[in-house]
Amino acid sequence: MHVNKGIGCASCHGRVDEMPLMYQENTLQMEWCLNCHRNPAANLRPTSEIYNMAWAGPTSTKPVVCTSSTKGGPTAQNVSCEVTTEEAAVPAGYTRFTSQIELGKYLTAQYHIRTPNELASCETCHR
Repeated sequence: MHVNKGIGCASCHGRVDEMPLMYQENTLQMEWCLNCHRNPAANLRPTSEIYNMAWAGPTSTKPVVCTSSTKGGPTAQNVSCEVTTEEAAVPAGYTRFTSQIELGKYLTAQYHIRTPNELASCETCHR
């Protein structure tokens, strides 16, 4: 579920590519999970960056440009994003993001992520 909705592996598991021996980086206890569920935009990323352990989010020097289509299929697959340079022109139909919060809010809408109240509800995980 999380990967399909734009949460990268490193968000929960840490930088496993830098671990000589695998270990649990985060508690994965309910309160830790709820902190993300209350503000998912802080951790959302383009699906093309899900497996990028070094993803740091957009900045003014490394903005991300995104566009979405209305073709069928999973909602996250309808969004196309690219990391660019600050000098690069924004292609027609794309939106430029220079902060993770801006990008996260956009992806929250595009990926049809539920509201923080819905995500923090007990029924979200405990069905």
